[in-house]
Amino acid sequence: MPEIPTTIGRYTVQSTLGYGAMGRVYLAEDPLLKRRLAIKVVRAVGEERDLALERFKREAEISAQLNHPNVVTIYDVGEEPNLGPFLAMEYVEGSSLGKLIREGTLEVETCLGILIQAMRALRAAHRHAIVHRDVKPDNILVSEDGRVKLMDFGIAKTMAPRMTASGEFLGSPAYSAPELLRGEEPTPSSDRYAFAVTAFELLTGQLPHPGSNVAAVITHVLHEAPVIPQGISGPVGNVFRRALASDPDDRYETLMQFILALIDAYPMDDLAKGRVEDLFRHDDHAGDIVPIRRARVPRSFTGPDSVSASGSFQARATPVRPAPVYSQTSTMKIELEPNALDNPRSTASRPAKLDHSTTPIRPWVLVVWIVVVWILGSVFWAVMDYLRTQ
Repeated sequence: MPEIPTTIGRYTVQSTLGYGAMGRVYLAEDPLLKRRLAIKVVRAVGEERDLALERFKREAEISAQLNHPNVVTIYDVGEEPNLGPFLAMEYVEGSSLGKLIREGTLEVETCLGILIQAMRALRAAHRHAIVHRDVKPDNILVSEDGRVKLMDFGIAKTMAPRMTASGEFLGSPAYSAPELLRGEEPTPSSDRYAFAVTAFELLTGQLPHPGSNVAAVITHVLHEAPVIPQGISGPVGNVFRRALASDPDDRYETLMQFILALIDAYPMDDLAKGRVEDLFRHDDHAGDIVPIRRARVPRSFTGPDSVSASGSFQARATPVRPAPVYSQTSTMKIELEPNALDNPRSTASRPAKLDHSTTPIRPWVLVVWIVVVWILGSVFWAVMDYLRTQ
């Protein structure tokens, strides 16, 4: 194991947070601003080193454009001669969604709250004409207090005309839309497909297109329908079949439509469903956090709509499954449809039950009306007594 550096740039390294074949992530402190941060370092040489630095710069640029509470904030980009390019970013004390899925202890209400926050981050990217291209559980961080952060925009693609040149396919096959695997360019619809795969895995513990290797996964995505696990209710299965349709035109037109359909179809008790629906009343920058709730007794998957002996709904515990790791070397042409943008403000498909328009009478208004009626009544009877005496 390589020795931990004492400093990276101006930052003081404290410990190692994680590592992989290409680099490491360190916990560090900014001595100037006195804050902790995570530093990602890629060990590469030659062209790969230059490419890594360009991706880090791209991720920092997108973070600055979005400035969204559900997107990881990038503080700095640089290059350390003895280490390689580095990216200094917000430190999220928690776990990746991929790790939480493998642990299988999240309750359904928490799962849906995570998806709502991740949806907001992805919608923000689409509003800025940015396609993420690699939406998956390992690129979603969940803090201990329930805040969700979407990360790794390094291979994201802008839909501006200046970025219509060809580029590499760098996504993950298990989460990639069929059109991407056929060599077509990424669009907001392909991001929505990857988001639906993430939601499917979060709620079932399985991938909709299984396979023992890259070729098997790709073949299944291109030629087979999603595999809906036993125990999934019919309405929930139908929601996922539409969200994971092979033809982009058959999918939900917006992320909001998909989430609302999923919440409406998913079996939950009334209190839990009400709390999840309440999240839609909050502004993107306000109190839209669901604290992490874990299943009390983790168990093997028996279906997300399992019901206890008392009749109350219980969340499934996701079975432990090794995370798929795939590498990509193929290229594809990139040309995005300008009209494929997510429409975040569309409310045409919002269920009527989420429209709580009834406003209760405030107590002080009721008191005022009582006083007014009492005064008018006193005046009325005073006038009547006066008339009788005349």
